[in-house]
Amino acid sequence: MEDTPGLQEEIAELKARLKDTRELYREVCVLLFFRHGITPTANRLYQLVRRGSMGTPAEVLRQFWQSLRERSRVRLDHPELPAEFRELGGEVLSTLWTRALALAQAELSPLTDEARQARDEAAQLQAATRTELAALRERVSMLEAQLQMALAREMESARELATNQGRFASMTEMLRDSGQEMLVLRQELARAQRDVARAVGEANALRVQLGLLATRGRRPVPGLPGAADPGQEPLELEDTPSVSSPADPTAPDEPRRHD
Repeated sequence: MEDTPGLQEEIAELKARLKDTRELYREVCVLLFFRHGITPTANRLYQLVRRGSMGTPAEVLRQFWQSLRERSRVRLDHPELPAEFRELGGEVLSTLWTRALALAQAELSPLTDEARQARDEAAQLQAATRTELAALRERVSMLEAQLQMALAREMESARELATNQGRFASMTEMLRDSGQEMLVLRQELARAQRDVARAVGEANALRVQLGLLATRGRRPVPGLPGAADPGQEPLELEDTPSVSSPADPTAPDEPRRHD
């Protein structure tokens, strides 16, 4: 026989609440017979409870049927009534009690079904909620993992940015130092060019003076700059006035200056 809906859950509640084995079997008998309309047997009780030995549910079931018969038996203890009437009245009252009990169970059955349906719906809703909660937890875990990865990438990018900024600062400092060195070199080159130009000007002026002296017939002094040197070429000077060529023999002699 299959279990009615909710039977296993109710028995589990009884197991959690009752520690005494005999009391547990007795409550399961009441549950099966009065609430679910199932005639309890010793084998059925042991399959549902699984406590103690096989003799325990058999003994509890015997006591249950005996107690049920005692409750259903109605005795009319009236001394003026004959014994036959007392027994017949007891049977009538017992029948009335049994029918009243059946009627009460029939009226209670729809309410029990509604309560059982509401409980089943609540259990389904709870299961769906647990499933949704598990999915949400998994989603949260995945988002947390993605967030950690994004934070790690951001930290790595920040470290690379700091490294690049340090390199850029070093290169900027090197360029600044190189610019200053180039400025100093340009200034030194400009001074050197001015010194060279000054020296060339002085040399040209001295050579002009020596050329003038030579045109006047003075004898060149050996060792002086500008003296006649067969192996020396004259300096090429830009924008320098040309030196006059020697005097024509036919031209009149200039008066000589005496020392």
